[in-house]
Amino acid sequence: MTTVLERPIEFDSLLATVAAVDDLSPHLRRVTFVAPRIADVVSAGPDQRIKVLLTPPNGGEIKLPSGPEWYPEWCAQPVDERFIMRTYTIRALRPEVAELDIEFVLHGVNGPASAWVSQAQPGDQIGLILPFAVDTTSTKGLLHSGVDYVPPATSVRRILVVDETALPALAGILEQLPVTAHATVFVEVPDAGDIRPLPTPGTADVTWVTPPNSLLEALKGAELPYDADYAWVAGDSSMIKSVRRHLVNAAGMPKPAISFQGYWKRGEAQV
Repeated sequence: MTTVLERPIEFDSLLATVAAVDDLSPHLRRVTFVAPRIADVVSAGPDQRIKVLLTPPNGGEIKLPSGPEWYPEWCAQPVDERFIMRTYTIRALRPEVAELDIEFVLHGVNGPASAWVSQAQPGDQIGLILPFAVDTTSTKGLLHSGVDYVPPATSVRRILVVDETALPALAGILEQLPVTAHATVFVEVPDAGDIRPLPTPGTADVTWVTPPNSLLEALKGAELPYDADYAWVAGDSSMIKSVRRHLVNAAGMPKPAISFQGYWKRGEAQV
């Protein structure tokens, strides 16, 4: 699929092989994939979205999509015959060795991606839809290239709020935080065992939230920076709405300064 902006944007599909599986915490598993064409993959930002393609419900083979009309053709197929598709973030890309990492949240067999990764072993194959050309010349180009974290170039004080589904993207964001920038970070995870170091070249104050507490409660009890110039909120759709409202009403942030993405919605499959 190609979008014409300042530069052409191109995504394409490939079959990738599992090279390694590493448990990072009780609910996060990193899978390293290899494929020759990964050497040509590019990324527009630290929260680069991609598609993971899994075996269709009827157990048939994954038929890789191709051409600009692949998505409506996929939608037109019987549900039992079309591959299962889910959205993830590139956690790390190593084109020099044709490898990329994806971090999956583990929640048992409650979902096809979690069920697959729970049993994933080296040698397994899945399909991926990856970027081979992106447009980083403008905010519009970045958004169309599959990233949502687009702070202003002048931003020096940011608020980042995520649940565990956006933790891989957050880790990448903090790794690329400018030395001159400071981030006030709130992360909700299912278990204290999921707390992990989040290194950054900038500076960050990180608050970890575990059950029975919630992100909104943590934000209400925190002293937020009065001069924050950008916020990024990602995770459960109901959470991001309440957090965005709080940042606007209680922290006085203007709506255009808040970027928010619903990574999942309780009870609904997200493709």
